[in-house]
Amino acid sequence: MNMTNISWIGWIHTVASVVSLVVGAYVLFAVKGTHLHRRMGKIYFGVMLVTIFTVFFVYNFDIQFVPFKVGPGIFGLFHYQTVFTLVLLLVALLSAPRQRHPFAAYAHPVAMTMTYYMLVAALINEIFVRVLPLRQIAAAQVAGTATTAAQAPIVRFTQLGARIVFLLLIAWFVVKVARSRRAHGRVATKPPADSEPASAIE
Repeated sequence: MNMTNISWIGWIHTVASVVSLVVGAYVLFAVKGTHLHRRMGKIYFGVMLVTIFTVFFVYNFDIQFVPFKVGPGIFGLFHYQTVFTLVLLLVALLSAPRQRHPFAAYAHPVAMTMTYYMLVAALINEIFVRVLPLRQIAAAQVAGTATTAAQAPIVRFTQLGARIVFLLLIAWFVVKVARSRRAHGRVATKPPADSEPASAIE
């Protein structure tokens, strides 16, 4: 694995990213609503902020579309995706304590899952850049073309697979929220067991 050209700010970004991946996995898949879940969610928010803001000091590679340019020193696609991730992170944070409201109930898990997807998507790119055998495969697929190794078919198909998995995960969370809200609605509207039938008290 090639880790030779990473600056000190890059190392901070790398460590924060790894911690975000580990903590975020717990937040997504552990039991929701517990004290530990809330605490881990706050830790995830903190390390994600470090991950996000350090990106704005890293310009080793990016893609600019107008005019088209690929290489170092560019504020392009990956940096704009980081801004989008920050917006999602704020939505997840602000909606967390408001999940009794329908919008927040769905916005929180969707936004959290999307922030984690952005982490995984960035990890996939880094793996194909840093892991030499995978980098060689990607480079071989685009040899003699104007495209970069990051645009190789193997990278695009891996990213597509991750996208499909996370779309299914979002759908699963949406269904869980819908079922939970429906169950709570039934409980809230059900009369107490010892109450008289409505027809008897009218």
